[in-house]
Amino acid sequence: MAKTRIAVLFGGATKDHKVSLVSAYYVLKGLSPDKYDVTPIGITRAGRWLYFPGDYEEIINGTWEMSSDCCSAIISPDPLHAGIITIMADGVTAFKRIDVVMSSLHGKYGSCGRIQGLLKLSKIPYVDCNPETAVYCMDKALTHLVLASVGIDVPGYALLERSEMNIIDEKIKEIEKKLRYPVYVSASSCSTSIGANKVTNSDELKRAAKIAFSHHHTAVVEEDLCGRTIECGVMGSSYDVEITELGEIVKKRDINSSVYYTADFISAPDLTAEQNERIRAIAKKAFLCLNFNGCAKMSFRISGDRIMLRRIAPIPGFAPESALMILMRESGYTYSEALDRLIGIALDSDA
Repeated sequence: MAKTRIAVLFGGATKDHKVSLVSAYYVLKGLSPDKYDVTPIGITRAGRWLYFPGDYEEIINGTWEMSSDCCSAIISPDPLHAGIITIMADGVTAFKRIDVVMSSLHGKYGSCGRIQGLLKLSKIPYVDCNPETAVYCMDKALTHLVLASVGIDVPGYALLERSEMNIIDEKIKEIEKKLRYPVYVSASSCSTSIGANKVTNSDELKRAAKIAFSHHHTAVVEEDLCGRTIECGVMGSSYDVEITELGEIVKKRDINSSVYYTADFISAPDLTAEQNERIRAIAKKAFLCLNFNGCAKMSFRISGDRIMLRRIAPIPGFAPESALMILMRESGYTYSEALDRLIGIALDSDA
């Protein structure tokens, strides 16, 4: 039986570069050599695309791009090529056919629809979501807007624009009428942790907004409700939706500090049957309304009787101890089987 020719994308010109290297390392190590012919394609912090045929250990330690075996490589948007064009230092080019692409590109330029659009043009199946889905999930303001429009509960939120800096004091007063402190401020179209701060007063809010504006022109200000954080993985397409077991993120406090300093991920959280059922129903509804095809990690907040969908990650981490892979393991998949499942979804879809 012929091997499946898979390209694994990693790196990227984003602040999530190192996280992507870790994901890619485990993916590359986890792909069965009996099933897959693997082509690693790395993107440097400067944005160069390189075919990397070297030792995977060089990926996780960050030295991969210095390898003399690297050469320029691009995914051709021409469906006739159906794969990678490599370009040697002397200008000689070659085509390498690809059956499927798996992206571990996290953050602004990996999860925002650009890569997904390129792969759609090339008509190469890929382990990821549709381009329009990526846009909605990457931009927190759009995510909340779309989910709320179909009746899914989301945290209360407000927006600040970089163009409003000259009237930011007025805008903050408007927000204070709508939301109570503490609030959570983050750049709208970036990874959750980038440009993000929890604030307790107007001065802190103004400073946090300026930090967020350094990453994106829109800052999202969200209510920061106490409660439990529950996560689940969702896979498939509009015809076949699979929801993993649920997990819970439990944060711990330093006894001498009010600041969280660590967190544990707990499988099989203690939930009522009703809570479990509601979370699964909301996850499926969100997956379908956002036109997903692939996989997603969804993060919920339970606060009193409310179950809010806070975040959707269309390209979650793929390290064995990342949330999605833990949840797939709890759902009966080994690590390699989880990769096979995600790749199978991509191959069954129409690129």
